[in-house]
Amino acid sequence: MIKYEDIVKRISTIEKKKIKNEERIKTLSEENNILTANLKLLNQKKEMFEKMDQDLADLIPDKKKTVTN
Repeated sequence: MIKYEDIVKRISTIEKKKIKNEERIKTLSEENNILTANLKLLNQKKEMFEKMDQDLADLIPDKKKTVTN
């Protein structure tokens, strides 16, 4: 037969696990938001560098092209 105390203990254990899981979800969500923001920043910087590289390539002729011309 199931005792009332066993049921109360089980409920208490489940509630503690729930609280821990909620805290873990919150922490992981915050980390995810930070990583997402960092990734967006890095992608913006990458695009900026690619554009700068292209602009420099347009301004400075390639050495190979000038040798063959």
